[in-house]
Amino acid sequence: YITDTGNNRIQHLSSSGQVLHAWGSFADSAAGEAPGGTFYEPWGIAVADDGSVFVADAWNHRIQKFDREGNFITTWGFFGQAETGDALWGPRDIVINDQGYLLVTDTGNKRIVIYDQDGNFINEFGSAGMLEAQFDEPVGLALSDGGLLFVADTWNQRIQVFQDAGDGINYEYTREWPIVAWYGQSLDNKPYLAVTSDEHLLVS
Repeated sequence: YITDTGNNRIQHLSSSGQVLHAWGSFADSAAGEAPGGTFYEPWGIAVADDGSVFVADAWNHRIQKFDREGNFITTWGFFGQAETGDALWGPRDIVINDQGYLLVTDTGNKRIVIYDQDGNFINEFGSAGMLEAQFDEPVGLALSDGGLLFVADTWNQRIQVFQDAGDGINYEYTREWPIVAWYGQSLDNKPYLAVTSDEHLLVS
């Protein structure tokens, strides 16, 4: 599953590159109606064990849920400054942990938000700043099999690592390291992360 960001659509490809499904068109919720299945720059995407597909629809400030064929199921979120759990500002990435919870980088609000797969708010952590467990433009997320959560804390030029407390809801800061290449505050500087099966972290 690929977020075709500039074309405001999702593409589902086979491992050989055959198009299996494609869906989406442009709509801006700030300018009027933006029904389910329309996007304003989708960025992050995650697939649950049951095949449900979750998309971070960044500039409609919401998360959308689809079935594996791209049929719309539900959506949650609106533009806000973290007044509530679903008041989002440009969400950029999604991962699903072993307990089935969605972790979302609420990038503009400098926090990580946790939901269940129906969109119910569960928990959040993070705030603006440069200290431990604070963020400045968090974007990419990755989870290891051991419950470690890696966060691309872009404008702080570092990766922060958090440990799942065992419930899939609470995460504790463990360590960090600098990424000098993430210099500056470019709006195009949006790094993503992935963890390999042998526990190596891949960083764009």
